[in-house]
Amino acid sequence: MGLAHFFYGFNPVQDLQQDIQEQLHGLDYELDLVAVEQPGKEVLRLFIDHPGGVDLALCERVTRHLNHLRAEYALEVSSPGPKYRRHKEIS
Repeated sequence: MGLAHFFYGFNPVQDLQQDIQEQLHGLDYELDLVAVEQPGKEVLRLFIDHPGGVDLALCERVTRHLNHLRAEYALEVSSPGPKYRRHKEIS
């Protein structure tokens, strides 16, 4: 039996995603954290979206704003791609 049974319902990445989204709203209220992936123990991959589009400068601003996370993780910040449509625009 693994430890997962003792932590049923505990999702640290989901908690981290909510915390990051709140921090990003402090940078720019229109920033949307689409997804957070943790492909490795020390890597966080963030996918962001913005009504004005996502470019390298915005990814750099987000990385600088979340600089405190770089003590524990290597951050990868990017757009989900041009085919992604914000859920807020679809509704």
